[in-house]
Amino acid sequence: MKNLLEMVELVRGKRMKIAVVAAEDEEVLKAVARAEKEEIVNPILFGNRKDIEALMERTNLKLEAEIVHVEDPLEAARKAVESVSRDEAQILMKGKIKTGDLFSVFLKKEYGLRAGRTLSAVSVHEVPGYHKILIVSDGGLVISPDLQQRMDIVENSILVARALGIENPKIALLGTGDLKNPLTLEIAALSKIFQRKNDCIVDGPLTLELAINEELASKGVSNSPVAGDADILIAPSIEAGNILSKSLIYMTRGKAAIVVVGGKIPVVLTSRADNGETKFFSIALSVLVAQKKG
Repeated sequence: MKNLLEMVELVRGKRMKIAVVAAEDEEVLKAVARAEKEEIVNPILFGNRKDIEALMERTNLKLEAEIVHVEDPLEAARKAVESVSRDEAQILMKGKIKTGDLFSVFLKKEYGLRAGRTLSAVSVHEVPGYHKILIVSDGGLVISPDLQQRMDIVENSILVARALGIENPKIALLGTGDLKNPLTLEIAALSKIFQRKNDCIVDGPLTLELAINEELASKGVSNSPVAGDADILIAPSIEAGNILSKSLIYMTRGKAAIVVVGGKIPVVLTSRADNGETKFFSIALSVLVAQKKG
């Protein structure tokens, strides 16, 4: 797969229910309206009805959606999470609510949406100059991952890769290789763990240029099976993952989709800085992941 429009084609006409938390957000509503028009989702909007309808009228949005009136964002989160826990919707989307507040509700045991794995943010990028779709994780949720959490981050990324049709992904565990850095040994250990698996190709620590530069790889600088052809980049820290993902979007004018996986359903988690196109692609990606999990 070389671009995100190919991903949209895979889900067009598939229509899944999406529960939008605190939906009174203009860019979110635009993205949901586009996804509905493309026959990707049927939306349920949880939030202040008056504000949602005013936004739709002001922006001339045509959106056939059920609106569940809730004035408080936390209560909107509770009702939306309840709806997905009852399988009334298959995807959850963050609107005008803090990420921490949303997941404080999502992770409550009473809703049964945990899957025994660390939640992580996986971003899928269409990068000008790179020869295929590129997946990056984790740049949004796991602050100081231990070895088990790093394993979960890799597994979550593999799940997204498979949803995109990449059955045997090449995974680069990014790092400097500096033996004085304790993180280097942890990344190397993680690489050894996954090298025993037959459904992916993992190597690391690898520098970014080795992971994605075909010319450098062809010169024999590295004998890594991942060098120059990575499908997935696993960042060593949340800061590195966030900077890398945002750089791919804003500095290369690339396109992106972001999904949180690790629970029983995918969550569309985009920032306020993300434009409507990123939010739309994120909805499409979440539908693709939900279909794969189902």
